[in-house]
Formats: sequence, structure tokens, C-alpha cells
Amino acid sequence: MRGDIDLYGHYVFTHGWRRVLTIMSPAGTAAVRDSIRVDSDVEIFAAAGTLVQLHERRAGALDRTAALNNIRILDKAEWDALKSRFADSIYR
Repeated sequence: MRGDIDLYGHYVFTHGWRRVLTIMSPAGTAAVRDSIRVDSDVEIFAAAGTLVQLHERRAGALDRTAALNNIRILDKAEWDALKSRFADSIYR
């Protein structure tokens, strides 16, 4: 179901320096899970009540995934502002 939902992402690293892209949408986590397309170089972690995380298995995979899915990459300040603004809808 790839609809016209807005997807926003923010890059972080795990404690083991694995690159991660966290994704949110005002349409909610379920919509993100249902619409995101990835290849075998990306692992999806999507648990109830959390934002979707994509873990990179191979360098460049998250950048390709962001481009494929039209994910707008945000810096930390933009991410925090939108997360606060969408707080009532992003976890459903």
C-alpha cells in the first residue's frame, strides 16, 4: 500500500556504530510499515508503539531506501519539532 503519505526520517547510529534511519509519518507507524519498500540490504524493525527503524546492512542502502520511498531526511532540530507536532498520531 504505497499511498501518498508523508515520510520523515532521521539518521542515527546504534551503540555499535550501525547506521539507522528512524521514520515517522503523521499517518502513523502502521502506515509507514505498510508502505515502506526496502531491499535485502536493509532490516526493518517495527514494534507496536515505536517508530519504524531501518538498519543498514551495506553502506549506501539507507540512502537508496530514502530516495526510493521519498523520505524527507531531517536534522535533529527539525525531527524534534515534527515529532512533537505529530505526537498524537505517529505511534498508531
